[in-house]
Amino acid sequence: MSESYPFATYSGLLEPKHYKRINKALWFFLWCISSTTKEKMDDDGVTWGLVLGGKPMKLSDLADPFEVNDKTVSRWIDILEEHHYIQVIRAPYGLIIEVRNSKKYKNRSDNNVLSEVREQTKLSDHSTIDQTEMSDHTDRNVRSNKDIIKTLSSSSDSEQHQIIDELEFKRRAKEVEDYFIIKRNSGFDINYDDEKAIRQAIADGIPVETIKSGIDKSFEKYTPKHRLDRIRTFTYCAPAIYDAWVKEKAITEPLEPVALGSITENVPSEPVALGKTSYRSKQQKELDELDRLIAEEERKLGTSRSS
Repeated sequence: MSESYPFATYSGLLEPKHYKRINKALWFFLWCISSTTKEKMDDDGVTWGLVLGGKPMKLSDLADPFEVNDKTVSRWIDILEEHHYIQVIRAPYGLIIEVRNSKKYKNRSDNNVLSEVREQTKLSDHSTIDQTEMSDHTDRNVRSNKDIIKTLSSSSDSEQHQIIDELEFKRRAKEVEDYFIIKRNSGFDINYDDEKAIRQAIADGIPVETIKSGIDKSFEKYTPKHRLDRIRTFTYCAPAIYDAWVKEKAITEPLEPVALGSITENVPSEPVALGKTSYRSKQQKELDELDRLIAEEERKLGTSRSS
């Protein structure tokens, strides 16, 4: 890193248990703490620190300051996620990292926070593009999702995604939230898991109308077990939404031509061992996470019914 600056953290992080859990990922976690410029609190009272204000970042940009490759920083992120030090929203345009139980701005005045944010954004390392843009405007680097929430061409699947700014992103998320609350016909807000799932769906590029259609189908197919049984969470509707999206893409996206002989040429020469773990795409991981949230919600519902 080009310049050094002080930042606050708690000495408890130096306890051996943390290094035993996350090993060298501790250095990346410290960078996340130092790069936190905003905080928010979820419905459970947990404070989350937004790294660079919630700016989406590519693996290459995260790896550069540590002089490691993308795989190394990706492994660090997985470790920190596994042990609940951070949570990550994955989207085609980058990673949005949030630090769990952030205490960076605890018991500080707003003026001190603003001063630290400005100083930090001036000194933090960013990509080459950001460095050329921050010469005279220190606050331009902490742009949250404004002008940054761009869906770029994904290197893994070469999908083309629509470019949207922060205001449009929030507008779509709010439209989906309002639609679900009306459809649910109870309450006036949603929980944090639902908020995260909606943001993830928007970040994945799912059209709002497709999300609404998935919500409608979920309610149409749902059969209450008794008069108090109903759909309470957006995460319950998520599988139907992603199923509808996959079907839409299969219809609208043209098939690539297959060259003669390409099918046999791509057949592996060595047999695949039974039980061998296959590679899971990012989209599959996201769907698995949504399945986990749904299972957790159903477990809670089952517990409440039995009691």
